[in-house]
Parts: sequence; C-alpha cells; structure tokens
Amino acid sequence: MKKMESIDVLYSFYFTKFALNKKTTFLIYAALFFCVVYFTQTGTKGKLIFAQNIALTSQTEPQGEADSLFREMLSSVEGAISVSASIRQQINLFGTEFHGLGSYHELKTPELHGKEMTRFRLELQIQSPATAKEVGSPNSITIVCDRTYKYIYRYISLEDEKFLERIEIKRLTDALEATRRSDIPMEVGSMFGLGGLAGMLREMRKRYDFLETPIRTQIGEENNKINVRKIRGQLKPALAKSLTETVANAKKQKIPNHIPTTIDVFIGDDDRFPFRFDYFWTADASPPSAERFGYLLFYNQVLHDPISETMFDYFPSENLSPTDVTDQVISRMLER
Repeated sequence: MKKMESIDVLYSFYFTKFALNKKTTFLIYAALFFCVVYFTQTGTKGKLIFAQNIALTSQTEPQGEADSLFREMLSSVEGAISVSASIRQQINLFGTEFHGLGSYHELKTPELHGKEMTRFRLELQIQSPATAKEVGSPNSITIVCDRTYKYIYRYISLEDEKFLERIEIKRLTDALEATRRSDIPMEVGSMFGLGGLAGMLREMRKRYDFLETPIRTQIGEENNKINVRKIRGQLKPALAKSLTETVANAKKQKIPNHIPTTIDVFIGDDDRFPFRFDYFWTADASPPSAERFGYLLFYNQVLHDPISETMFDYFPSENLSPTDVTDQVISRMLER
C-alpha cells in the first residue's frame, strides 16, 4: 500500500482511528454524509480531525414557522413506533461522484427494561465510478443496535479492509446518567453519533438555523408525487466564524468544501417525515447560488408497521473480533 495517512474520525458511526490511503479517505468523506453534518479541525502534522465539539456561543432559541415545523418533524420521528425506509445518497467530493444505496430500520420497544428503547439497523453500500472498476465488492457500512439492547455494532468494509467496533449500551448510559447532564439524551436512538434518525435531526437543529418561511412543493416520481414543505437551514454564525477565522498571521480561511453551509429539508405534509436533505456549500456560509453538491433521500417509507425483532440480530464474522470503543464514545459524549 501507499504511505498511510492517519485520520481521526468522529462521526455518526465512527469513534476510532483508521490508517487509510488517499483513495480510501475519499470514501470515508462520502460515507460521512449519511445522516449527519460533520465539522473538521486541523490537528498537528496536518491530520484531519472530524469533531463535534466546536463551541457555540449562547443564542436565543430559534423562533418562527420553519423551526416549529422542524420540531414537529423531530417529534414525528421520535413518536414513530417503527420506521422502515430505503436510502439513496449522492455526494460530489474531490471531483468524484459517490453513490450510496441502502436501508434503515428502527423499532421502539416501550416494554424493554421498563422504558422506551430504540433499536436500529443501517446498511449502506457506497460506490464511485472509479472504485467500481477496482474493487470487487462495494464499500459498505452496517450499524446495528442489537435485539437485546446490549450492544451497538458498527461494521465498515472499505477497499477490502474490514473493521468491527462494539459499544456496550448499559456502560454508556450509566456513565452519562452519572453526570446528570441535561443536554445529552439518555435514549441511544436520540443520541447524535450512534445511528438513530432522531439523533441526526437533533444535531442538525443544533448546528443550523431554520428561519426562512417554509415553501410548499412536491417531490417524487412523476406519477407518485408527495406534498412536502421545504425548510432551509443556514450554518449558525458562531460555527461559520469558527471555521473561517484567521489562524495566526495567515489569510482568512474558507469553510472546507465538504461541510454543508446550507441544508434544505423536505418534510411530508401528512406524516411530518423527512424525505430528502439537499446539501449546499459556499466558502463564507453565504446563501448558495449554485446547485446542491449532494443529497440524502428516504423513500418507500413505512411507519408504525410491525418489524420482526430478528432484523436487529447481529452475528459478527468469526474471523473478525469486535473492538470495544465504549470508553472512547463516553469520552467524546462528555466533551460536548
């Protein structure tokens, strides 16, 4: 392999270090766009650090119709007994267009341990035209909160290299409960970074202001249009400032072009479910004038229908032992 580059990834599904070559790094960037907005800082020796603990200045709670609609969407997702949906994703980074196809399932079980718990399963295959010719099988990600609600497994296969992580849920929730932090949800499906849809939405609202008036429109196939309302989120000023501020005597830097500065969210009129997320970028976080550089689409959604609990079984390969990353996840959560 070529000279390895160290990447410290803190993301919706990653809390570990990988040694990856440049081509695989591009795939990591593409994978990061599933269900998340992520932020980078530059560490020592040019390392890229994906971080979620950029400080936010005190701000008043957003007000207005768009933010109210966002909160209705979040409540709808949190209130759904079950969610099943197909996923389609496209992102254009580094001059390469990546495509992702997969599925997402989640199931709430109020009777488990006497309180509501959400189990989820994400499966995603990522491919680009270039890697399709070079790699025998698609690059894939699987995240499962298992049937017993004991572990979250995260399996990653990139360019035939395979990684398997495991998080012990009780140890995680016990550690967070002991801190008595009111800003961290205790239900893992609502925690940012562990795979739940609600956690993604919570983090998005934290990072973006939704202030513009919603726009009524339609999305979908020609013969199957869905009535939706589009709301636009702009990167919060404090975050934009932290990403563009001058470093030492250097020139003012631009926002990295893999960080969305604007997100359009398309919300169903009937069920308040998020159907599509469009991502835009500008160097200074100003309103975009160009086309989106990526999107995430949920389709064939089914809400509240029974899901077999076997969907959340996970049996790691006997040739790949999981690495426990619970302590790293706890540390990252408490840094927030």
